[in-house]
Amino acid sequence: MGKQSTFRHWTTLAACCGIAASSIGMLTNSAGVFYSPVAAALEVGRGAFALHTSLCTLLAGFLSPVAARLMKKFPIRLLLTIGILFSCGSTALMSVTHSIWGFYVLGLAKGIGFAFCTLMPITTIIGNWFEARRGMATGIALAFSGLGGAIFSPMLTSLIQSAGWEKAYLLSAVISVALALPGLLTLHYTPEEIGLAPYGGRPRPLRQESGKADKTAPKVNVIGPALWFLCFLTLFNTAITGIAQHFPGISESWGMASQVGAAMISAGMVGNIVSKLLIGVLSDKIGPFAACRTMMCTNLAALTILLLVAPRASAVALAAAFFYGAVYSVSATGLPLLTRRLFGENYASAFSVVTLFTNTGSAFSLTIVGLIYDLTGGYTLALIGGILLDCANLVLLSLLSRREKAASV
Repeated sequence: MGKQSTFRHWTTLAACCGIAASSIGMLTNSAGVFYSPVAAALEVGRGAFALHTSLCTLLAGFLSPVAARLMKKFPIRLLLTIGILFSCGSTALMSVTHSIWGFYVLGLAKGIGFAFCTLMPITTIIGNWFEARRGMATGIALAFSGLGGAIFSPMLTSLIQSAGWEKAYLLSAVISVALALPGLLTLHYTPEEIGLAPYGGRPRPLRQESGKADKTAPKVNVIGPALWFLCFLTLFNTAITGIAQHFPGISESWGMASQVGAAMISAGMVGNIVSKLLIGVLSDKIGPFAACRTMMCTNLAALTILLLVAPRASAVALAAAFFYGAVYSVSATGLPLLTRRLFGENYASAFSVVTLFTNTGSAFSLTIVGLIYDLTGGYTLALIGGILLDCANLVLLSLLSRREKAASV
């Protein structure tokens, strides 16, 4: 018991990369390309159609605490398989759905699946398998969610234009299953289950809640001011991420071709990839607080450029979309690392609550941004709201950093 097998640690990371590319990259980050064409086909507003995604993310968030408990009791591969079957199966059924109420029902089914195959299980598995280089490993895995969006958004856009959105939904489901399959066949919740120690660490008791606590992490009660500050930061940051799914609509409102909007999604996903890799490395070197602050400031600058400059030049819009992608690194990589730094061995309990706010912010953002367009005919207020939320997050991050330093004294 307790041997190191570097090869098995990195194959576990590779399997997590596939799960992230499937559930987050394909099924979540590429969803925006469907909003305009499907809303038009169903003769409903974009906000009304985006509500099915909001229902999905909300339900996934509410089920995250349940998923956290079940992961400690049942084989992780069983739970991941259930998650992929629900999320991919509901996506496939969207290809034959021509009712907005049908999309709402399938959005709820997709949400059940997401609770068992997205951010919570991915970050928990990586946290269990990696003691050293945890930030880098988390960044690598979640960068694949951006890679999925960068590759698949333009591909799905072209397919929608040539063959229709129905076939695009079906292809999306098939590719998602293929990407997740290695993880469904090989993943284990902890390395101790197969006689290994965490990478760079010592073996722990089987099915320990969330891995060994960071030695630098102060002991903090799970329910307290630190958790609530983190939850509001989570809510505000993930609310900003909803803007990207409306890039096609934003570019059209500026009078640009629909291909520009799809390219903006891809540019944002490339920024997503780069920033997640960078925030993981930065977190290992300078700590998660400074790393998250860097990415928040990058997103703030990008939103300002989108508001003031991008409408006049497609090249500027693409560049701003790339730097906008930094927001994903905070939501996907920074928040798990902040939670582990603040709560240590109580990570799973704390992060299940944080995940609820992650999904709530994303869910309401998708619908609110769509409704802003429906009511005003543009996206200016959505961009201004994103800038204000970034400013609020910088304040909350500063408060959390001060509490963490005070608790360490």
